[in-house]
Amino acid sequence: MRTIVIGDGLTKEFLSNEPPFAASPFNVGGAEIDRLLGRSKAYGNGPLPSFLRAVVAAEGSSGGPRLIVLRGDGPIPEVFEPVLTGARVLPSASDVIPWRDLWGGISGQEASGSIDGPRGESDPRFLVVGCHTERRILALASYLRNVLGFPKVAVSPHLVGSATQEAHLAALRHNFPSSGVRVLLDLRDVAEYTGVDASSLAALECRPPEILPRETRDALADPQRRILEMLCLNWTRAEVRPLAGGYSGSLLLLANGWKGQARTEPMVLKVDNFAQMRRELDGYHQVKDFFGKHVPTFGYPVAAEDSIGVGMELAAMEGSPRTLQDTFEEADSDETLNRFLARLDKSLALLAEKLYRNTRETTWVVPYRTFGLHAEKQVKWLVQNSELILGYLEGELPSEGRVDPEQLAKLLRLVAGNPDGVDSEICLVHGDLNYANVICDEVDNVWFIDWTHSGYAPIEQDFAKLESDAKFVMSKTFDASDLPRLRALEEY
Repeated sequence: MRTIVIGDGLTKEFLSNEPPFAASPFNVGGAEIDRLLGRSKAYGNGPLPSFLRAVVAAEGSSGGPRLIVLRGDGPIPEVFEPVLTGARVLPSASDVIPWRDLWGGISGQEASGSIDGPRGESDPRFLVVGCHTERRILALASYLRNVLGFPKVAVSPHLVGSATQEAHLAALRHNFPSSGVRVLLDLRDVAEYTGVDASSLAALECRPPEILPRETRDALADPQRRILEMLCLNWTRAEVRPLAGGYSGSLLLLANGWKGQARTEPMVLKVDNFAQMRRELDGYHQVKDFFGKHVPTFGYPVAAEDSIGVGMELAAMEGSPRTLQDTFEEADSDETLNRFLARLDKSLALLAEKLYRNTRETTWVVPYRTFGLHAEKQVKWLVQNSELILGYLEGELPSEGRVDPEQLAKLLRLVAGNPDGVDSEICLVHGDLNYANVICDEVDNVWFIDWTHSGYAPIEQDFAKLESDAKFVMSKTFDASDLPRLRALEEY
C-alpha cells in the first residue's frame, strides 16, 4: 500500500525567522521553527527536513511514498529547495486549501474527477505534515479521513507545528483521535508507516515521552500507557508516582516532567473508564467558576479504547504535594498532627467560603433519597460498618442490649422508604469529600480533585463522607480508648 505524504505550510512565511517573514500572521514562531527545522548548527537537520529528504529518497522505489506539497505564496526555505524539487506541487494561497486540486493530485484525475465508491484497504494511506496543527493540518487530515473516507490517515507531533502550543497539543491529544486520525508518537513508526529508511532518522530520537519508573510503566495496560504518553506529549520524560485514592479503579498519578535536562512543573494525571471520567469532567466544569485556582486546570481529555485520561495542572505548587490522607498517615508527632489539622481547617474554610455559602439555596427534597439511603448498597455498608465497630468493642459491652446489625438494616430499609419531602437548604457539594481528594503542597496551598459525584445537595453529605472516611478508611484498627477521640471528631 502506497503512502502519500501531504506537506502544507512549508514556505518562509510559516517557517522563517527572517524579516519580514517573522512578522507574518501565519508564522509559527522561533521555538517551533527550531523544533521542526533544527536549532543553531543543526538547522536543516531537524525532524521535518530530515523526514522529507527520506521521503524523496524512497519515492522512486517500488511502493515508495509520494510527496504532494501545497504551495503557499511565499518562497520556500533553503532547507526544502532540494527536497521539494521533484514533488507534486499544487497552488495554494496562504489561507486557502485547494480541495478540488488536492483530490486531483491524489487520484491523478482532473480537478473535477469524481470520488465515487467506498474507500477500502486498497486505497493509499496518508501522512499530513506542516504548519498550524489545529487549523490547516487538522482540516486536511479530517477531510481525507471523514469526507473522502480514506481509512488510514496519520500525523506525527514531530512533523507538525503551531504558533499556539495549547491548541497544538489539544489537537494531537483530542481532535485528531476523535476524527479517526492516527497520531504517531515515534518517528520510527512514521518511517515504517510511510516506507522510508528509519536509519536516517534514528539520530533525531523523536520518540514518545519516557514513562518512569519502568516497573510502573510495565504494569500499565496498553491503553493506559498510550494515554500517559499523550498527556505528557510536551515532555521528554515523566517520573510518576501513585497518589492515594483511585477507589473506583482509576489510575491517579503525580507526574514530574523533564524537557531534556530541564525540569517542568508537575502535573496530576488521572485515567478512568469513559462514564466515570465524563461525570468528573462535568463536575469540574460545575465548580471551576467558584473555586478558581483551588481546583486543577484540566487539559483536553485523551481517549484510548474504553479509557479516558486527563492532565490536571495545580497552580503555584511549592514542594512535594501530598494528599490529606498522606498527611494524616504520616502524623507521628504533635508537630505533624498539627500540620494535618491546620490543612484540614484551611480546606474546610475554603469549602465554606467559596462553595457552600456561595451557592446555597432553599428547595424541596426527599431526605432519604437525597442522601441515597434507599439504595441497597447503603444497607450493606451499614451492616459492614456496624460489625466493624462491634469488633472494636469485643468484651466491652454487656451481652444484653447488644446491637444487631441485621436489625439495623431492617430499620434503615423502613425509614428510607419514607417518601415525604421537606424544604431544605442545599448547595453545591463535592459528593465524595474524602481525604485522598484534597491535595496540599509544602506551603499549604490546597486543591480539591475528583468531582465525579458533585451536585446540589444538603451540606451534610460532604461532612458525613469526611467522618466516615476518618473512621473506616484512613484508620484501619481502633481500641476502645480511641472511641472518645472519634466522638470529638464527630463534634468537630
